[in-house]
Amino acid sequence: MSDESVRGSAGARARAQRLSPEERREQLLACAVKVFSERGLGGGNHALVAAEAKVSVPTVFVYFKTHEALVDAVLDEVEQIYLAKMVHAESAEMPALEAILHLSQGLTQTLDTHPAHARLFREWSVCVHSEHWPRYLRLYRKLTRALAKAIERGQRDGSIHGELNAEDEAAILYAGAMALMQMIETGAPADRLNKFQRSMILPVLTLNALPIKAVVQARPADPKRSGRAVKAAY
Repeated sequence: MSDESVRGSAGARARAQRLSPEERREQLLACAVKVFSERGLGGGNHALVAAEAKVSVPTVFVYFKTHEALVDAVLDEVEQIYLAKMVHAESAEMPALEAILHLSQGLTQTLDTHPAHARLFREWSVCVHSEHWPRYLRLYRKLTRALAKAIERGQRDGSIHGELNAEDEAAILYAGAMALMQMIETGAPADRLNKFQRSMILPVLTLNALPIKAVVQARPADPKRSGRAVKAAY
């Protein structure tokens, strides 16, 4: 072997990234989220993840033994992003209206903060014939229950109409947030987004509620990118 070949091999080895098992799994999972967000839940596989991560296919199988295990791990990541939105909003110290806005905004803001996760979340939410549908329903119930608890808190403090059914209103707010995500994706103008946001929240409020001011930053639709920023201040 020539000196040049030796130097080339050494350089390649030097460029190879050494990771702990935990770091490698995290890297592969990040690549898997990207791959599945681009190919769909049914379109990703170990080979595509390996190509994205620049590792061998057997390496991916070391961490994710089956295709089902790989998809489950990706959905775990998506689920954690959205469940994390619940934690702060469920705090008893957060005013009810603020908690409701925090939860509903949390869905749309992932378009900007976690666009790949948001794309997967939206796909997951309509996979009614998939084996993953029951798991989505469990996530849906957790998210809408968090909204319902915030609404119930508002009913107790007088900021939300007491005669409303909290579970029904939570389902409406959740559906509205999902619709707003679609509007943002298709490039709806800011004034239309603001009007839609207000129409979601205002009907449940009493005169004792704090005034709402919505500021949404709209961007032109771009089919090459799933995420769209939405910034709101209330």
